[in-house]
Amino acid sequence: MKSLRISGLAGGLALVLSALAGIAQAQQAAPSDAGAMPAASADAAGVGPDCPLLMQEAEANLELGRQAARAKRWREAAPLLRDAGAGFLNVAAGCPAVAARANRQGDAATAEMRTAETALSHQGECQPRVDKALDLDLRATMARGEKGDPAQIEQLLGEAEKSWRDAVDVCQSPHREKAEKSLAATVKARAANAELLSAGPACDGAWKSAASLVDYARTASRDKRWDDASMLYGKAVMAWEGAADKCSGVRQQQAQRKAEQAQVDAHNAEHCGPLWDQATDHTQRLKAAGGVSATERDNLSVKAEVAWREAFVQCRGSSQNLARGNADALARERGTPLSPQALASIRGVATAQPLGAAPAVVAAPVPLPAKVVAVQAGTDARPAEAPPAERKVDEPKAAPAPAAEAVLVAGDTTYRGAFALAATGGAVSGSGRVEWTNGESYVGSLVEGRKHGKGRFNWVGGQWYEGDWVDDRATGHGVIQFVGGNRYEGGVLDGEPSGRGTLIFPTGDRYTGDFARGVFHGQGRFAWKNGNRYEGAWRLGRKHGQGRLTWAGGDGWEGEFRDDQQTDNGKSFDAPK
Repeated sequence: MKSLRISGLAGGLALVLSALAGIAQAQQAAPSDAGAMPAASADAAGVGPDCPLLMQEAEANLELGRQAARAKRWREAAPLLRDAGAGFLNVAAGCPAVAARANRQGDAATAEMRTAETALSHQGECQPRVDKALDLDLRATMARGEKGDPAQIEQLLGEAEKSWRDAVDVCQSPHREKAEKSLAATVKARAANAELLSAGPACDGAWKSAASLVDYARTASRDKRWDDASMLYGKAVMAWEGAADKCSGVRQQQAQRKAEQAQVDAHNAEHCGPLWDQATDHTQRLKAAGGVSATERDNLSVKAEVAWREAFVQCRGSSQNLARGNADALARERGTPLSPQALASIRGVATAQPLGAAPAVVAAPVPLPAKVVAVQAGTDARPAEAPPAERKVDEPKAAPAPAAEAVLVAGDTTYRGAFALAATGGAVSGSGRVEWTNGESYVGSLVEGRKHGKGRFNWVGGQWYEGDWVDDRATGHGVIQFVGGNRYEGGVLDGEPSGRGTLIFPTGDRYTGDFARGVFHGQGRFAWKNGNRYEGAWRLGRKHGQGRLTWAGGDGWEGEFRDDQQTDNGKSFDAPK
């Protein structure tokens, strides 16, 4: 195929050259006219003998350049298009009659030449660096997935970061923006890996032991050996708690969260797994019942739904949501609610009540609400008005309807405050305090079950955010208190500093300026506690661009920075006297 393309290209060029030669021979063979105007006058009129030849030569280069560009042979296309542009420029300058046409084609040739040069630069400079960075990122990701040596991962991530920075320097838009985004992700991964490096061998050993116990427990769960799975998950809880004691920083928080998840998995293995198997068995019998009567099929459906609701009561986490979804699907398919006798037969309903609360009273034989499964006795929880179906996605949600103080329980979530339930779907709206069994909490307003408006979210490790929420996203203006002691106030997007804000460090250092995806990016001022300060441009957390660095004594340096380093494009200045 390549040889055919080359031969076709050569054939086209031969035809063009043949035509040019024919024109030249015709001009030489034409009889001289004694009354003809001098050559200089003919050139001035735009009909000189060289104009058609020059125009055809430029058009031939343009066509050949375009053919090479369509085949992405940029190294061949760029000089052809450059020659075409120069040729059209010569025609426009020497041939007034066709100057307008030559200028239009010259502009087109120049634009296509720039495109070819950009593609050639990407092919030769940008793409190799991007490929290298991606390969290093992949190797680092595989090493992390295999719980590899953090020192080896640090080396891979360090090389990947350097390759991404090189790519940012040489790539052009839109490849530069993609490289910048990948660089930010690699920097974040490297920071997370730094926590592993600083944790020490005791943390690393405890971490690997806990992870191994979880792997064994998962194998037992897949084999439906629930007693073994419960025992192994229980030991994993203790192992993760031990890892949390030996680790610090982000890894300590991760170990705490893993201990909480292992606790949920241990509970599910002991209490949920057998019920889940029983509910699955009933569901399979229902699906296999092809030739039975409608009454018998309804009985099978009721048994399956009761089994799933029993599993829902005992399960925790995502398993609880799945069990509830399976039960609701059976109720919708059957088209009739469970009878009071069937509801009364569900074992363990009382375990869904908050401690000290009276059992919930089932007022009518209807399926349990979609979200909330228990309401504390003595409270007045009125259904909230269902949102209108025609509300557009980008319209602001309506404020939550007023509700009386109530305590609502939905699985591992407890709502305390002026909350109300939607008449359909069971979504929660209102304001108050929301608590999860893992220790996290939220104080603020909810609209249709989502954080919306003003509120504060508290994480288990001590980090918290207080400020604006939009459709369950921490977005707008707020304050973030980080675990390490850093405190940020300003613009927030999806829980990360974004826009204009101020970050104060425990050391007393302070940065005020632009943020993007949680790092310094744009214009900003960093003031050290010792009196040094920098004002100027930042890129992905580093001084980059024009800036002014002033030391505590007043002396300093002003000019261009690149990747946190001063360049040759700048000068020192003395403190004012």
